[in-house]
Amino acid sequence: MKKAITFLLLLSINLLVAQHKKDINLIDLDSTWGKEIFPFPLSFAQNINYQGIEEARFPPKGWSDATHPNFWSYTFVWKIDKRQDITTNILEDNLQKYFDGLMRINTTEELKHYKTVALFIKKKHNSFTGKIKTYDRFTTKKQLILNVLVENHFCKKQQKSILLFKFSPKDFTHPTWKMLEEIELTSNSCDE
Repeated sequence: MKKAITFLLLLSINLLVAQHKKDINLIDLDSTWGKEIFPFPLSFAQNINYQGIEEARFPPKGWSDATHPNFWSYTFVWKIDKRQDITTNILEDNLQKYFDGLMRINTTEELKHYKTVALFIKKKHNSFTGKIKTYDRFTTKKQLILNVLVENHFCKKQQKSILLFKFSPKDFTHPTWKMLEEIELTSNSCDE
């Protein structure tokens, strides 16, 4: 009987945690955008040593269609326990680990020459621009170059950093970037 009660209690806790993950809403986008929530450490990039969550959002159309203007154009946010300044070196290192893991670069010898390269420059005290050269294992199975904008926000009360990333293979002058540049954090993102 104790085992059954313990099992039901653990199941209830897991269901509450899963429901809480669904309720997380750090990016101010409507429900037409696809949404995925990942806890840190990320299952595909465990060598990124943070605690927190990632919320990834995908446009209603075109993310996986190589002929669509929204191809590989998306956003994600990391809300992490990170109290030190975010630098270009930290961004480059973390996104290289992130995309190498996501694209499974180290799983076969043939993919190792696609090892991710990330380069960033600091635009202002809390924003960065950069490029990521990686591999697209999801659609084209070819090299992929993404332009990136990153905004760094700090939640003083919670002592957490919120990093808002925006990606697209399109040049920053392309209309897709107008859509991406309008994406913002929710007004209560520090409270989530």
